[in-house]
Amino acid sequence: MLVTLDTLRADHVGAYGGDVATPHLDRLAREGALAEQVCAHVPLTRPSHVSLMSGRLPTETGVRDNVSPAAIPDLPLLAEVLRDAGFSTAAFVSSVVVSAASGLDRGFGVYSDDFETSADDPSFLNTAQKRGDATLAEALTWIESQRDGSRLFLWLHLFDPHDPYEPPEPYASRYPGRPYAGEVAWTDELVGRLDAALHRPPGGIEGGDLQTGLAGDTLLVVTSDHGEGLGEHDEPLHGFFVYESTLRVPLIVRGPGVVPGTRLAGAAGLVDLYPTILELAGVAPPAGAELSGRSLAGALRGGAEPEPAPVYAESLVARLRFGWSDLRVVRDGRWKYVRAPRPELYDLADDPGETRNVADEHRPRVRALDDALGGFLARERPPDTGAQSLPPELLERLHALGYVGGASPAATATPGADPKDKIGEFRVANDLMRQGLVALHAEDFRASAARFEDLLGRGVDNAEVHLYLGRALRGLGRAGDAARHFQVTTERTPAYPEGWLGLAEARLRLGDADAALAALAAGQLVLPSHAGLKKEEGRLLGRLGKLAEARRALEAARALAPRDANLRAMLSEVLTHLGDAGAAVAELREAVAIEPATATYWNALGMALGGAGELGEAERAFREAWRLDASDPRYAYNLGLVLVRQGRAGEARPFFESVLALDPGFEPARERLAELGRNPP
Repeated sequence: MLVTLDTLRADHVGAYGGDVATPHLDRLAREGALAEQVCAHVPLTRPSHVSLMSGRLPTETGVRDNVSPAAIPDLPLLAEVLRDAGFSTAAFVSSVVVSAASGLDRGFGVYSDDFETSADDPSFLNTAQKRGDATLAEALTWIESQRDGSRLFLWLHLFDPHDPYEPPEPYASRYPGRPYAGEVAWTDELVGRLDAALHRPPGGIEGGDLQTGLAGDTLLVVTSDHGEGLGEHDEPLHGFFVYESTLRVPLIVRGPGVVPGTRLAGAAGLVDLYPTILELAGVAPPAGAELSGRSLAGALRGGAEPEPAPVYAESLVARLRFGWSDLRVVRDGRWKYVRAPRPELYDLADDPGETRNVADEHRPRVRALDDALGGFLARERPPDTGAQSLPPELLERLHALGYVGGASPAATATPGADPKDKIGEFRVANDLMRQGLVALHAEDFRASAARFEDLLGRGVDNAEVHLYLGRALRGLGRAGDAARHFQVTTERTPAYPEGWLGLAEARLRLGDADAALAALAAGQLVLPSHAGLKKEEGRLLGRLGKLAEARRALEAARALAPRDANLRAMLSEVLTHLGDAGAAVAELREAVAIEPATATYWNALGMALGGAGELGEAERAFREAWRLDASDPRYAYNLGLVLVRQGRAGEARPFFESVLALDPGFEPARERLAELGRNPP
């Protein structure tokens, strides 16, 4: 069982000397082993997890930040190896950053990444993350369903320590003014709940010892993907710098063969977990695999630690997203070197907070460590900024979490600048991106446009900022300005369908339907398999009265997206206008089969059937629409009409009365009642 506690600093865990109460993690450390100096290789969620799951450094995977292209190289991931060894595999994750679209789902039979879990929280951010207790409940349900003696691999990802910090009670009150600490304490409680479930016998109660339930046969590995700046070095969050506040993570391992009370003192990296877990699980690594990490299994079993070796880390955010310099790190024992325009060297034994840069005092050591860094970079895979980008809707959620960046790098007036001189600009950019998107989804278009215009003025000039600004300006009714920004989006990142769709809509609002169609056609040249562009073309042609052309476009879209119920309903309307009632009914039957809980499709089906004279089936369709949504008077009215047409006026009256109860101004219902000989007051 692999548990990754997102954004957890090692020095905030009691077993590592932290002042936050973490009794459950501390107990696991006593019952198992603790590694004191474990380094994340990137202080960002997705690339860090990719390195952990692949056993390869980010220089080898090419995944360098949360908004990197989605493709993970064809390397055997940990779950794939364990699956092939006979394990049932499942993952339960708490953030869109590691959703299936990230590529980390490979090898998992179950991959739970649904983040819209709270009906009473309509916040846009709620679609990007969820509380750990909800994720844990899903994982525990799966565990209970697997008590058949089969071998299991579970990955549980908890996101609670990540910004925004919103600890539940009693932890918010226990740590006033320290919400991050409250989140750490709350996450520790969740680890305790997980461990209690492992100790629980099937159908039993909480409690027991390591010989009860699953705990005695479970290798439990608890770690984090990165830490949190908390204002140190002027970095409140993570991802930009490479100091220990964001790179040092906890690692606690308990399970069969692990000697209780073991503490590993040597420097290690998250890539070491891949071979370590496989060895402790008795599974051979893939044949011919060239792993970056080294197994710690022998040391966890009480043997000697591996020989000291340099550990690599990096942050390319400043370079990839702003055009400033990247940051590369190599740690060798107590010494940590940061390659930057102004190089940094720290003696972590004497200066764990990295407050004194001693590079000028130890120039030979700097040269030696820089040479060692060159060895890591010799196998570097260049960052891929090509067409295999994350889906735009996923990028939008990542931006809502404060991650600046996208498929196209931003322009800059200060190329190669030292990130130490740019942290203020970076912080402002993150805040503006988040604020702009939250305002956009709240339909506060003026505030949203102001934030994105501010970003452009600060040099964050990528395709996504233009896309979001275009949407905000469209909401303000400024179609001409919106069109210009959508145009930039299509030029910077032609593979974004949202840019072409936005451009077409803006041109249509300007009264130029031909230009709108031209935008959709240009988009289809780049994205010939995108159903949405062809669908929008069909919708627009239908509005223009070009029904035969609309039919062809919508049928082409249907071939690309046969499970799009809305598309089928749209096509049925065009077919009805063309006089092909049978084909229209067939499309709507497919629509209700695809989405049987959507009342509007049942109502449309009833209208099409009624028009074709199939009154009995029309009645059944209207009844289903009314059953699904008794708040829409149209459904009751249509049901009443079809009953009247079948000579069942007495049955129709209550439905016309229901219409007027919902909408007293619905005159057709009043007229039908009058025709039936009863005038309501």
